[in-house]
Amino acid sequence: MHSLKGKLILSYLAVALITVLVVSGLIRLTSGQSLMSLVVEEQTASLSSLVQQYYTANGSLDGFFEYYQQVDHKSPPPPQPGASGDSPDNNKHNVRGILGLVDGHNRALIPTQGYAVGQVVPQEVIHSPVAVEVDGTTVAWILPDTGLQFQLSPEEKMFLQRTTLAIGLAALAGVLAAVAMGFFLAGGLLKPIRLLTRASQALARGSLNQQVPVTSQDELGVLTTTFNQMSAGLAQADEQRKRMTADITHDLSTPLQIISGYIEMLEDGEVTLTPQRIEILKTELGHLRRLVGDLGILTQVEAGGLEIQLEPVRPAQLLERVYHAFQPIAARQGVELVLEAAPDTPPILVDHGRIEQVLKNLLENALRYTPRGGVIRLGAQAEGRVTLWVSDSGAGIDAEDLPYVFDRFYRADKTRGASPGKMGLGLAICKALVNAQGGEIAAQSAGKGQGTRMVITFDAAPAA
Repeated sequence: MHSLKGKLILSYLAVALITVLVVSGLIRLTSGQSLMSLVVEEQTASLSSLVQQYYTANGSLDGFFEYYQQVDHKSPPPPQPGASGDSPDNNKHNVRGILGLVDGHNRALIPTQGYAVGQVVPQEVIHSPVAVEVDGTTVAWILPDTGLQFQLSPEEKMFLQRTTLAIGLAALAGVLAAVAMGFFLAGGLLKPIRLLTRASQALARGSLNQQVPVTSQDELGVLTTTFNQMSAGLAQADEQRKRMTADITHDLSTPLQIISGYIEMLEDGEVTLTPQRIEILKTELGHLRRLVGDLGILTQVEAGGLEIQLEPVRPAQLLERVYHAFQPIAARQGVELVLEAAPDTPPILVDHGRIEQVLKNLLENALRYTPRGGVIRLGAQAEGRVTLWVSDSGAGIDAEDLPYVFDRFYRADKTRGASPGKMGLGLAICKALVNAQGGEIAAQSAGKGQGTRMVITFDAAPAA
């Protein structure tokens, strides 16, 4: 009973037993009555035929009882006492299932309910009569034994016994078939469950990438598909966690080593503090402070604790402010900065400071990976929704890296590294801030060396 397979087999067996017992009982209870009803119908039809033949031949039913006795060769039952005028020959009949026969005036044509031939049978004794018609005229009434009080013949009893035996054999065969089908169906049903159990146990032991074959489209198939998706998601999340840990370790090691090295040298008296060395230490501490700040922003956004104040902002004015802030920096790097925002672009409902922070992060990335002589474009347009973009002619991103560029600590080009303090959180912060304001952000690139286009999409602000 601790096995699901055993429970399923017992369930099939219980259903089969209940079904077989109910059907067998109903058949057993009704078969005897059905057989007796059949006898009544046959005897009624036989007596009706005799009455019709006699009446057609004689024009009346006078003397029918003598005719009936001549053509019926069955042994007569004992006489039925209780009526006047009884006589040994005139007071008995031998038709099972027939209580009597009367004419149109209720005179008994054969012994009927204790009344002799020729006597008038009271109307209250006559129940459920069957009319006997000749040429559309009712000439007699047959009184069938609706109470089925007669006894079956030995042959009929043997038939019932054989029927009962056949039912018992069928019930036994049904039970055996139910057990066999229980083993078969339970085995097929439990196979994917066993596979899921083994995969779940392996998952619990730390083997995350478990995939179970999907063999059906029913609830078990849906469960298996969901498990496979969960397993793949856990494996991907674990891989990202390992990569994130490695990236954090790598990015923190340089400033920590620099700060630790200077402190050790100061303690040993190998160097003295100079304004230049103090500036180096301040720079490295700034990098660490920025990492902590970026992580704090991400945590606030994901927890819903970052304060967002939405207001209508015109994209052209927003991009123009960012353009003027970065134009001198781009010029020093030998990069052309181009503004392509149409003045009539509809306003968007955003937090002015947060969306400006997003655009500045995107511009910093573009400047970091755009070589001297390159071009960076800021633009906005309205085609249903309002789109803002920052595109560059820099290093570009491979297609397989595009879905992950907004993940924490993800670097599409692992070999080029990151600038100090730029630890793979900039784009993750951009995505979090854009989503928090109801927008969407996506990266587009034709591949390495083909430049990158960052696209931000918002709904136009409702008219005031």
